[in-house]
Amino acid sequence: MRTEPAPVVVCITSSPDERARIAGQFEGTGILVLAPDAGVAGTFLRRLAGAGPGVAVPAQLAGSPPTADDVVRVGSLTLDVTRHEATWRGNGLPLTPYEFKVLSCLAGRPGQVWTYEQLHERAWGGTYFAGPAAVQSVIKRLRGKLRAAGASVTIRATRGVGFRLDGGPELALVRSAAQR
Repeated sequence: MRTEPAPVVVCITSSPDERARIAGQFEGTGILVLAPDAGVAGTFLRRLAGAGPGVAVPAQLAGSPPTADDVVRVGSLTLDVTRHEATWRGNGLPLTPYEFKVLSCLAGRPGQVWTYEQLHERAWGGTYFAGPAAVQSVIKRLRGKLRAAGASVTIRATRGVGFRLDGGPELALVRSAAQR
């Protein structure tokens, strides 16, 4: 007796309320993956693929070799998402995991204002948001490290809202994994 694989529906949104709404709409349709970002969804799907037959997972999520889409470049700032490495003009930036995740968000869509909640959810994986202090601390350290590296890209605050990556002539998006 042959059974068809269960359909996998992947929904990505940073809003917990939106994920709850979507869950109600897709109830009983197969496997529903609700994630705050593509990284979390990919991690879950890789685990699901290792669970056994009957689940088809796209090759790019199932552990295939890194592609150019795994590298984000904004001017002379390069973030290699697969290797978890950041460089400014080829020189390494020693970033903590939280700093790297926040900078990846900002660099993935330069100029876009990311709210405190969005940055917190992306960096901390959707855990409870108690306020902006954790995000502000990471931003402060990131600014210091970018300044020490001589980077012309800066992180600007939008008062009461969040942060965005900004810069002069260096702010030219070359390739963004977040926009694919």
